[in-house]
Amino acid sequence: MDFGGMWEAAVSSLPKTWDAWIDLFHGILENPWTRGIALAIIVLLTIRVIAGIYSGDKQGAELGPVAIRQHTSARYGRDTVRMPHHLMPMTMDGVSATCKIFYVYNDARGKRRKHLVHTIKQSTLSISPVALNQVQGMIVGQEVPQDVATQHVCFPPVDVQDTNQPVPGTPKTAVEYVRLHNILENWTEDDSAVRVSMSTDVKDEIATNKVAFISSYSDRLTKADRGWRLGFKRLHDNRPNVIGSYYLKFAFSHDPIFVLTRHPDRDLKMTAWLTILTSMFALIMDWWPQGSAPFGFTPASEIAGPAEPARTSRSVRVAPP
Repeated sequence: MDFGGMWEAAVSSLPKTWDAWIDLFHGILENPWTRGIALAIIVLLTIRVIAGIYSGDKQGAELGPVAIRQHTSARYGRDTVRMPHHLMPMTMDGVSATCKIFYVYNDARGKRRKHLVHTIKQSTLSISPVALNQVQGMIVGQEVPQDVATQHVCFPPVDVQDTNQPVPGTPKTAVEYVRLHNILENWTEDDSAVRVSMSTDVKDEIATNKVAFISSYSDRLTKADRGWRLGFKRLHDNRPNVIGSYYLKFAFSHDPIFVLTRHPDRDLKMTAWLTILTSMFALIMDWWPQGSAPFGFTPASEIAGPAEPARTSRSVRVAPP
């Protein structure tokens, strides 16, 4: 079989001008089945776009604060994220999603900020019908670097009991400052943290990345202070807080079937179904025979038969006798 000749014949048969191409497309779209297939493709692409940009209750929303513990069962792997059902519906059990863990804190000016500390690209959700138990070694965002200077970070406001003892000077490191003022013991925002479970490796990486973020920011402040001090004021005003919380953010699949059936965001699911229903209505109207009676009923005017021709009257003048 001469495929080269067949290809040349196919290329030579294509239109050579824009008007010819337009006429070809018009001829293709005149077929109702072609229009139906094209509309189905447009609807599927529209659903993917809606799923990609829509920000609803679960898609792209921050869940937290959370207390991260390690798995207590060997059946949960490294990429498994286990959480109670009031964070995610039970129908999402076994669903794959991209999980991002953020360290959220208030900087020196009191502005809420967040820093990405870890990403699980293909995490598997495991939904528990009950709250997870507390275990040793949980992390809640209170990991303080050992060698960070006190003036390079900030601390949360806590309620400290008044004492008559003299207050010592400010310690040089953040760890000593936290220990001196009992900040961890008086910090109460972690009391409402929901316990979630991850692998031990992931939990340790999250804590390590959080400490590395604080340390790197302190190094930048040190270099700006010893150098030309360019940007020192901005860095000093935005000093990170050594005490904060962890939040989770999930990004689910954009597959149209998943969006229509299992996506946890009801608004997004409703929007996708409305898109399909609207497109189906447009397709039905396009396929409906032009000029036909609706629902198979024939108007009475057509059943009665042809109308009689109108009678014309003519007046005749009669001469008087």
